[in-house]
Amino acid sequence: MNQSERTIRTVLDANELTPMDAAGVLCFTLAVSLTNGLWGVAAGVLVLAAAAASDGPFAFVVAQLTAVSFFADAGLVALGSAQLAAFPLLAGAACGWPPDRALLVRLAAGYAVALGVAWALWTTLRWAWQAALVAAVLAALVAYGLHRYERVALGFVDAPEANR
Repeated sequence: MNQSERTIRTVLDANELTPMDAAGVLCFTLAVSLTNGLWGVAAGVLVLAAAAASDGPFAFVVAQLTAVSFFADAGLVALGSAQLAAFPLLAGAACGWPPDRALLVRLAAGYAVALGVAWALWTTLRWAWQAALVAAVLAALVAYGLHRYERVALGFVDAPEANR
């Protein structure tokens, strides 16, 4: 057997769960199991398996997908609590351990703004697909703006001259 071949055992041995990952799995499992009972516990086990098997934001993505699938018809409070409970999973993937405080604060601020925009869209628009469409367009515009800013900040393109 080739030593560089990836197996379940080598992935699990190489990936160490950080305290941030453990807190994220625990918070998410509690939030979802309080509203969905045993199905919430099953979702927590699924997120734990994703966190143990990967070292990126995969556990956060699995948590988001399970939260949306469980709370599609639930109230905004239940969905919001699951979203907030999943934040440590994102922070663990983005910041590492121990987290850089400035990076963590910026990530939390961006996450809070995104949740606020999602809440505003969800409560003001009539159907969920409208809120999803507007959120996708807003996310694309913000991503394009950040992309253009990055290009200018790194010097890949020249800033337009003011006297032209």
